Amino acid sequence: MAHPADALAVTGPALFRALADPDRPVTVVCLAPSSPQARDHLLDVLGRGGPWERSTEPLVPSAVLRLFRLRTRAATLVCFVEPEPGAAPAPGGPPLFDELAAALLRRFVPTVVCTLDPDPEHIAWSAEAGPVYADHPDHAAVAQAVLEAVRPVGRDAGAAPARAAVAVECFRAADSCGRAAPTAVVRYPGPRIGLSRGADGRLTAYAALGGAVTRWTERAPGGPEWVREDLDTPPLLPVLSLARDPRGWVHLFSLRRTPSGPDGAGVEVMHAVQYQTGRPVGGWRSLGNPNGAATGKGREAGVPCAVVDAEGCVHVYVRNFGRGVSARSQREDGSWTPWRDLQGSEVQDGLAAVLDPGGRPELFAPSRDGVLHWRQPPAGGELRRGGPPLTLLVAPGTGLAALATGPGRVTVYGCDERDGATYAYRTDGTATALGGPGAGVASAAGASALRADIDSYDCTVLLRRTPEDAVAVAAYPTELEQAGLWWEPLGAPGLREPAAAADGSGRLTVVSLGVDGRLSVARQEPAVAGLAFGGWVIV
Repeated sequence: MAHPADALAVTGPALFRALADPDRPVTVVCLAPSSPQARDHLLDVLGRGGPWERSTEPLVPSAVLRLFRLRTRAATLVCFVEPEPGAAPAPGGPPLFDELAAALLRRFVPTVVCTLDPDPEHIAWSAEAGPVYADHPDHAAVAQAVLEAVRPVGRDAGAAPARAAVAVECFRAADSCGRAAPTAVVRYPGPRIGLSRGADGRLTAYAALGGAVTRWTERAPGGPEWVREDLDTPPLLPVLSLARDPRGWVHLFSLRRTPSGPDGAGVEVMHAVQYQTGRPVGGWRSLGNPNGAATGKGREAGVPCAVVDAEGCVHVYVRNFGRGVSARSQREDGSWTPWRDLQGSEVQDGLAAVLDPGGRPELFAPSRDGVLHWRQPPAGGELRRGGPPLTLLVAPGTGLAALATGPGRVTVYGCDERDGATYAYRTDGTATALGGPGAGVASAAGASALRADIDSYDCTVLLRRTPEDAVAVAAYPTELEQAGLWWEPLGAPGLREPAAAADGSGRLTVVSLGVDGRLSVARQEPAVAGLAFGGWVIV
């Protein structure tokens, strides 16, 4: 964090979930100068009156760590960065955040780092002054330093990483450092992990880790052995979207952030293709930014969402600076169209794209007015708005899922901020509640959805996380939500929403990314009636 209040006001819910696990070490570090009162308040809240042991150790030549270890929970540390007593001022001022972040990663060797928003949303804009932000500048500076530090040295050159890949979670700051927020709002919502089956029947899982992409590939269809590889990529944000085309090629999308001085950065949409299971991924190509080179505007590019239509053309959608949606498409000859503005207003991140039953793309985007909907006309061409918004008010920091579930109908799944429950909204106007905190599923968590054959019935399978960040699964006959469904916890605590696909034997396979950066796999038990899974296997 930058300041002591950030740990409570920005990442409070995520922090306290981690503290609830007695076997999980948790360290909170404040890099920017802070007042004694702010420090004492953080220690009082986290310690709940418990005693703290104090110590000091060097961090970098011009700074030290003041460490506070909770005696009642030895795995909890709170640290404050201070100038080295008596040290001469460093040239140009105090230690830079990037130097401190790199030293902290060497000191604590984390597997998950939670930090702040490197590119906060603007609250105003003018042609003369550019974007105006309410967020504290220290927040973006600390986040930028962390994102630069987590990438292992040597990854670009193909050398072995110097340390295990680190998962990074960025959280959107509250309106001010001291204002508490009711929930932790994830800056880059959506699945952290994706799963796809290749033409040869083998599954491949992909995850955004360590500023790059990690890949796990089955040695043979149906497993059980997997091969893990840390792919060579440009420096990427903790964002990853997948789209599979009719040939079995997997299109990967992410964001590259390039700092441009202390107060700016450029953000580009990045694209690469895996043509064959287990083979090297093709080179990463920049698709630019929907706001072009406009100063400041490009920083707010949203998480890419992609789909491949029945003709094999790739379409990618991104939230833009104006809080609408922009789109870019790949033609049949491999060239890309320019970015085009699909309009929309007050759009949040967490878009979902799907093919309708006719193989044409449809797009859904959460906004303050509900879920906006675009669809392609039957004659083809650009997407057009498809009627009034669905009345689902998606919880900020969560994503949507969408499935074609009937002739001319798509069902959209999302968490409503008003009650924390998951809802199914059909494009024909049907809406059904599918459970929430009372059903043992965490509020403000996204869902993923797919269709599967279960006991010869066409079923919809939903995946979410429990309040303990474990996997929960539910299934019901497609479009028969009123028949009821039950969320069954499967365990395997992990980061973000899990992913699922049918393996080479037709078994539904669920993967989850653990807090240690390892892949957990559970497969359907075909000999058991209904939807039952075997134990988790960590690979």
